[in-house]
Amino acid sequence: MFHRKVEESVLDNGLTVLTAANSTSPTATLQVWYRVGSRNERTGITGISHIFEHMMFKGTEKYPRGSFDRIVQENGMTYNAFTSHDFTAYYEVMAADRLELSMELESDRMQGLLLDPEEFASEISVIREERRQTREDPPFGLLSEAVEATMFTAHPYHWPVIGWMTDLFTITVEDLQAYYRDYYRPNNAFLVVAGDVEHARVVDQASRFFGRIERGSELPEVRIREPRQLGERTVSVRKAVQLPGIIVAYRTPGRGSEDIYALNALEYLLFHGKSSRLYQRLVYREQLAVGLTGGYYLRTDPSSFSIRASARPGIAVERLRDAIYAELADLQERPVAEAELRKAIRAIEVEHLFGQESNEEMAQSLGASATRGTWREYLDWVESHRRLTPADLQRAARDVFTETGRTVGYLVPDENAPAPDSFRGEEGNADES
Repeated sequence: MFHRKVEESVLDNGLTVLTAANSTSPTATLQVWYRVGSRNERTGITGISHIFEHMMFKGTEKYPRGSFDRIVQENGMTYNAFTSHDFTAYYEVMAADRLELSMELESDRMQGLLLDPEEFASEISVIREERRQTREDPPFGLLSEAVEATMFTAHPYHWPVIGWMTDLFTITVEDLQAYYRDYYRPNNAFLVVAGDVEHARVVDQASRFFGRIERGSELPEVRIREPRQLGERTVSVRKAVQLPGIIVAYRTPGRGSEDIYALNALEYLLFHGKSSRLYQRLVYREQLAVGLTGGYYLRTDPSSFSIRASARPGIAVERLRDAIYAELADLQERPVAEAELRKAIRAIEVEHLFGQESNEEMAQSLGASATRGTWREYLDWVESHRRLTPADLQRAARDVFTETGRTVGYLVPDENAPAPDSFRGEEGNADES
């Protein structure tokens, strides 16, 4: 099922180099994954990992602002970056003969970022506006944050990846410099290259460009453990929306648990396609919902399984909620039919197979698995699902979908709802109320 050869080497400074060979076209992607995300932050600097996703493009001494963009465009390359709870990643997609150039650019900004105060002052305003557009303006944005903050009370997953707005007014350049010094080091990074490449040559190039960067101090583990939830938690957000909505969420085991495969299969049973259980019940048969999303969100530490739906006009959100509960209860009470389980596993196999055809997707899957624990989990992904039985899914449903472990968020329509923050137009004063 897995048809690419993946190889690993570790440089003397701790940088792990992974390659996935694919000679079907003369192209490649290079991705640098840093094992740092919002789980490594603390109160007062939430969102700082995401800030780096922006600042890493603002120039080094060797390549001042604008140089990175110009060089990659002149060489026919594309690039992007993304931040998660568990990692931050940067990548380029290119013709395979441009790999060395990509190495030079990424190694330079691993150690040479300028972090200019004026650039930061300009970019943090962009990030505040991004938060408004992606978290405060969408109907479910702030409710999703409230549910997460209610579900995780002690762990850093409590705060959003983009950070609290209050912290986006108080983070300083000095905070950035300390964070850069601690986390942006080769022994906290994975270099993942997928495409028409040879492992030995990639390692040689990595040694030349990254090997001269000094190893950083060993970073402390995130030791915070989330206390056991002892009862249902509820939260609501009032917003000027047309329809009420609901989020039903459950905390689940994180990476390393055997239940991750059963929970992933349950996501496919409940959400994937118009024949899925929740779509059939909520949208088609009982016509309770106009929008339905959700699923299993795997993280390094405790993860989550959530269902999000908007009620149809005239439908009380309580009816929608009770129908969701009933569908989850059915998974606990009756084993899934073997044919239904096999259908879900086939969908997982197909998705996994198609993911190997794209260099970018392949590297992203390896990088995410590596930063969370081990990239070999990705290679075993399909086989681990093939071993599932109906009893495995029933056990996972019984363990996870409990009343005492449930967090429920209600989106309440209110045309007079207060503004989501007190800082719009008051960027000079974070304490204004």
